[in-house]
Amino acid sequence: MSSPGRITELRLTAFKSFSDVVVPLEPLTLLIGRNGSGKSNALDALEVVSRLARGDEVRDAVEGNRRDAGPVRGGLEGCTPHGKDTFSLGVTLLTGEGERVRLDVTVQVRPQVQIVAERLCHEVRGRWRSLLESVERPGDRADIEAAIWNGSRGRNPRRTFRSSHLLTSQLPLRVAGKTQSEEYLLAVAAEALAVLGGVFHLDPVPHLMRGYVPEQDVVLRRTAENLSAAVARLKQTDRDRFAALLQVVKSLPEYEVRSLDLGRGGFGDVMIALKERRGRESVAVPARQMSDGMLRMLAIATALLTGGGGLAIEPGAQERAGALMLVIEELENGLHPSQAASLLKLIGEQADAQGFQVVLTTHSPALLDALSGQQHRGVIVVQRDRTSGLSTASRLVDLPGYLRLLSAAPLGAAATAGRLAEAAQEAPAVDDAELDRILGLA
Repeated sequence: MSSPGRITELRLTAFKSFSDVVVPLEPLTLLIGRNGSGKSNALDALEVVSRLARGDEVRDAVEGNRRDAGPVRGGLEGCTPHGKDTFSLGVTLLTGEGERVRLDVTVQVRPQVQIVAERLCHEVRGRWRSLLESVERPGDRADIEAAIWNGSRGRNPRRTFRSSHLLTSQLPLRVAGKTQSEEYLLAVAAEALAVLGGVFHLDPVPHLMRGYVPEQDVVLRRTAENLSAAVARLKQTDRDRFAALLQVVKSLPEYEVRSLDLGRGGFGDVMIALKERRGRESVAVPARQMSDGMLRMLAIATALLTGGGGLAIEPGAQERAGALMLVIEELENGLHPSQAASLLKLIGEQADAQGFQVVLTTHSPALLDALSGQQHRGVIVVQRDRTSGLSTASRLVDLPGYLRLLSAAPLGAAATAGRLAEAAQEAPAVDDAELDRILGLA
């Protein structure tokens, strides 16, 4: 059985504050940096390419006309670099069979919204094979032509695509799949779309979680407003994971939690409640009375334990590739530092156990200090150049002064003191063998 596919890098060719930046993505990736450095811009890029892969029109993908999550920050105009009419993004994917696929797309926002360039490539025996490539910009037309690989010598045939949608998502409508090369082309495109469709941005909104919800509304949405129904499903279908959720809850508060219960309304609705010990008594605390931090914690832990099958992602993502990338901004919001560290431990365990990716942003020193040396390879330092205004993204372990930085202070303290920028300018202090020793690899 093949492993789930995953995204190994995000190319921010020309998007918002980024220009020709490649962000490597590990099974667990943390984006760190000051406010305004560009962390959220990188996550917006993931959101845009994922929505396009799900078949949304370009305008809808960015403006959020078909998504509960609403528009990407800044809308279409905000996605283009300053003074430009287009933005460009790309990803590299690793398939379940260990093969690499690249997808790059350029979107024009003025004078009309449309895709003006796209390329899908597959690595074959160490060389990249172009499977689909647009051949010219559409201009004022609503269509765009692309060359399709057919496995034969000579010029590849051309097909006409709608420039309002990702060309790769239209391949099943343009290629019959009657030949071996066409079947191969469709299979590569299907897995790429499934992996990209598995991106799920979790943005829990506590005040939306405080009411009764229909018990059958079990697929957790982005805002986690139907958290109570998702927890009810977990309790009914997977006792072991529900027990793990309860254990997470018990480890958090300053007071003793005895159980995680479900209250029922008069119309088949449910609401979660914690049974807490107060002196010699047990008191039920329903969701409407829980703190924001507790509700966020419950939502994140439920998403982790439920996995892709219980989240509102592209349906084909789980069936075709088993892919899931869980994206969470500012994990520590509303949580005590010790709670954030506990949650990070759960994230690492569940990502390993279920084979999905997690991408986080954080400002929490406690959370950074809780990372193992091996997990440092997934830390991406995002900074903004004061002169050009452009954002950069570098792996923490690739910073020239990384080892000197850690020898002087824990990572969280170093980040708080603003020493990451200094580490980017220093000369390397030790060799690769010393790096492996510090990371626990030798």
